[in-house]
Amino acid sequence: MTTDDAKRDRILQAASELFTAQGYGGTTVGMVARRARLAPQTVRRLVGGRRELLVGVLAVRDRSEVADLVQRAAEAPASIPPLSVLIEAAHRLHASPRSTWDSLELEVLARAADDPVLRAIGAEPVARRSANARAVTEHSRRAGGIDPELSDSAFVQMLMALSIGLAMLDPVAGDQPTPEQWDALMARIGAAVAPEEMLLQPEYDVSNHWYVRVDVPDRPGGLARMVRALGALHVHTAALQVVGYEPGTRTIDLAIVAPQHVSRDVILAAARSVGERAYITTGSPEDRRDLFARMLDAATHLVKHPEGAPRMAADLVGADSFEVIAAPEGVDDRTDVLRLQWTADRHVLLHRSWAPFTRIEQARASALLRLSTAIARSAGDDDSAGWIETVRGGTVWIRLARPEDADKVAGMHDRCSDRSRYQRYFSHAEWRDIRLRRLAGGHRGATLVAMSRDGDIVGLGNVFPAADPATAEIGILVEDAFQGSGVGTVLLARMLEVARRLGFSRVEADVLADNAGMRRLLDRAGLAWTTTVSDSVARMTADLLAPEG
Repeated sequence: MTTDDAKRDRILQAASELFTAQGYGGTTVGMVARRARLAPQTVRRLVGGRRELLVGVLAVRDRSEVADLVQRAAEAPASIPPLSVLIEAAHRLHASPRSTWDSLELEVLARAADDPVLRAIGAEPVARRSANARAVTEHSRRAGGIDPELSDSAFVQMLMALSIGLAMLDPVAGDQPTPEQWDALMARIGAAVAPEEMLLQPEYDVSNHWYVRVDVPDRPGGLARMVRALGALHVHTAALQVVGYEPGTRTIDLAIVAPQHVSRDVILAAARSVGERAYITTGSPEDRRDLFARMLDAATHLVKHPEGAPRMAADLVGADSFEVIAAPEGVDDRTDVLRLQWTADRHVLLHRSWAPFTRIEQARASALLRLSTAIARSAGDDDSAGWIETVRGGTVWIRLARPEDADKVAGMHDRCSDRSRYQRYFSHAEWRDIRLRRLAGGHRGATLVAMSRDGDIVGLGNVFPAADPATAEIGILVEDAFQGSGVGTVLLARMLEVARRLGFSRVEADVLADNAGMRRLLDRAGLAWTTTVSDSVARMTADLLAPEG
């Protein structure tokens, strides 16, 4: 025998389906009775008329992820900072607007102005959700997170209008922001309502360590805005350092400690609200330590253990892993791989998935590796490439390239004529399209630079593994003012020496057929070249014989 409770469930299920399909105005008690396979009198006895049916359906539907999130925050205000609640709720609203206010609720609200019955029905869920939003708002005010001049009622009404408006717009909205853009806007609004002099009460369990990288405007106040945006989440900034510069932008790393229930996505939203290209990874208490103290500790350790430099370099830049490989092997420098020349025949590859490497990090890691080489050298292990060579007009210093050479390499390219650059790269395209980090050593093989007495880089020599693993491809560029002085000759000699040391048995060079100067330079290297010409390009190949004596 069917109980009244089971019949009531059938009635409300039928009413819910009909209200969704036909709307409140298009649904009658008789339609509900037929859908539930019951008599209209039974529907009226167990539930009531159309008004009571609507109230019963809405009571069942009045649940959503967003409403539950705000209610939990209202019931346990010390568990999660209010701004975090705002960002998380807004994120879920943007992802699924009509899961918070469904079509039936929206119909009730839309018709409430002209229908007193619907006005009374719609007022209850609005009041309930408003009360939860008010409780969260009041807690934020007590913690110091809302400007005293702002009205709690106004803030709550804005939140309600936001949630209802998103649900209303969802079926017809055109151009939509990305979730990242939306979250950043919500974080900006949340930080904006805080007092101008924000000093929040430490009411949360601040125990989660994070490491954040973000680009901030390189203008006065740019960094302060970032610290403020994170501070509005009750996040403590434990350490901060600049790791990159671009025109109008600086890249900063922040070691932060956040409340337990502030998620990584919420932290990213706050960072993106005032910056660009934000990244985050799990941090540790060690991140609080002063960078210079860490580097000095590493240097002290290197005195006795220079072989530990690759691991220390990885720790210094927060790499996920590292490997020491032969110079011709592995992958070239790229955003997730930092390739560093350690010695002429050994490179260190640092891998990191959570954020791209910057030039400053490249310089720091390379400097630490050079320190280990210098320490080993002072102990009698001469394992670094460096030569003082006499040329017409003085001397040049030839050595392995370093990451910080990139700007001087760029300066040399700028001082070279278009013809010299074309003869090297076979193209009139903007030479800067070629990645400076690779030209300065971030590739398989080796890169040598020739430096003048003034400290300028005046020559660049690259030794790349060719398609044939036994063959090295070589390329040379000498600044115009130093061409004909012998710089190219001594640079080439050291490049061939390095190629032999790397285990190559042959070399090849692609030279424009009309580049007589480069062809003469190669001919003077003492190798037996074989030349083939195709499409105005001469490919010159030769066996790498061991030097006599």
